[in-house]
Amino acid sequence: MKLAQTFRLAAFAAFLGAAVSTGALAQTLTIGVRAGPESIDPHFTATGTHAEALKQVFDTLIWSGDKLQLEPRLATSWKAVAPDVWEFKLRPGVKFHDGSDFTAEDVKFSIERIPTVAGPNPTTIYVRRVKEVKIVDPLTVQVVTDGPAPNLPNDFIRLFV
Repeated sequence: MKLAQTFRLAAFAAFLGAAVSTGALAQTLTIGVRAGPESIDPHFTATGTHAEALKQVFDTLIWSGDKLQLEPRLATSWKAVAPDVWEFKLRPGVKFHDGSDFTAEDVKFSIERIPTVAGPNPTTIYVRRVKEVKIVDPLTVQVVTDGPAPNLPNDFIRLFV
């Protein structure tokens, strides 16, 4: 008698679990956000909602991880090679949507393009210390600053390429 009752209770629990999980799968998820991106141009504005949307499309050299520690993204490593020069080693094998390779030329282009884009809240803040970008080889770029810039890697967490 006790075994039969336990079996019926277990069968009912399994049925109830299946019914609940099936209903959960059929639900609609609606997400509300403050605002969407103002443009698809990653350098148009530095607002948070713009960046949050566009980080789903573009990538950065460096990322701020869960504990706000700098982590590699398109750059595998970076170091100051002089008081006013940072060197970034780029991730090999990265492709754009059209199949073309990601290179130091793309990083140079992105950094140099930012001051030419006029938006409501310019992203020039992220490259304000950059004086020059030098290509060392296809996967290495050096960024020359207007003086010591110890926080340059932090600025580059919002530098979309």
